[in-house]
Amino acid sequence: MNLPHDPRHRRRRGGTRRWHEHNSARQTLILESAAALIEESPAGQEVSVQRIAHRAGLARSVIYRHFDNREDLDAQLRAFILRRYLEQFESVLVLDPAKSVADTILDVMRTVVRWAGEHPALYRFAQSGPVHGHAAGESSLAIARHSVSDTLWQRFSSWTAVLGIDVEPFHPLVYGVVGLVEGVVTQCLEAPTDPAFADPEAIARMLSTSVWHLFAGHAADLGYHFDRSANVAAVLGELFSHAAGGLPPPAP
Repeated sequence: MNLPHDPRHRRRRGGTRRWHEHNSARQTLILESAAALIEESPAGQEVSVQRIAHRAGLARSVIYRHFDNREDLDAQLRAFILRRYLEQFESVLVLDPAKSVADTILDVMRTVVRWAGEHPALYRFAQSGPVHGHAAGESSLAIARHSVSDTLWQRFSSWTAVLGIDVEPFHPLVYGVVGLVEGVVTQCLEAPTDPAFADPEAIARMLSTSVWHLFAGHAADLGYHFDRSANVAAVLGELFSHAAGGLPPPAP
C-alpha cells in the first residue's frame, strides 16, 4: 500500500544536508585561516587557536565544535595542505596536443617548485606531524610522495595501455623520479642563500631535463626514439600508427 508522502521528511533531509554543507564550509574557513596565519607568522612561531578564531571571524569555542582538540586541528590542517598541493599538481597533468613533451614535463616541474617556493611555511608544517585520515606513523612527505607517484603512474600507464605498450617493469621508477624532485625542492627550502638554488626557473628546467633523459633513455632501449621538441600530437600520432598497424617499434 502506498502511504501519503510526508513533506516533513523532505524538509528534515534538506535541513540535514544544509547543516552538513554549513559545517563543511565553516571548517574550510577555519583551515584556510590557520594556513594563512602560518604563512604570515615568523618561522617556528606557534599560531594559537584564538588567533585562528579571530582570523576566521568566529568565537574560539566554535573551533572546538569542528575539531576534537588542537592535535586534531593540526592533523586536519596537514591533510588540507596536502589536498591543496595535490590539486595544483594534478591540474597540470593534462596532455595538451599543441605542447611539446618537454614543455609538458616542464609545466609539472614549475608547478612543484613554484608551490614549495611560494608556501615554504606550509610545506614545512605539513611535514611536522600526523595527517588526518592516515596512520600515525606516516609522514606527510611519504603520503605526498605516494599520492603524487600513484597519480603519475595512473596517468602514464593509462596512456601507454591505449598504445599497447607494456610499461609495468618501470613502475618502481616513478617513485624514484618523485623522490628526486622532492629532494631537490626540499634542499632549495633548506638552503635559500645557496646560489645553486637561487633561481626556481633554473631548478625547474634542470629537473625537467633530468626526467626527460630518464624517460628518453629507457624508451630508446625499447626502440622508441622521441624528439623532445615535437608536440604531443605528433608523438602520439606516430605511436598510434604503429599500434594500429600492429607494427613493432623502430629498431634501436
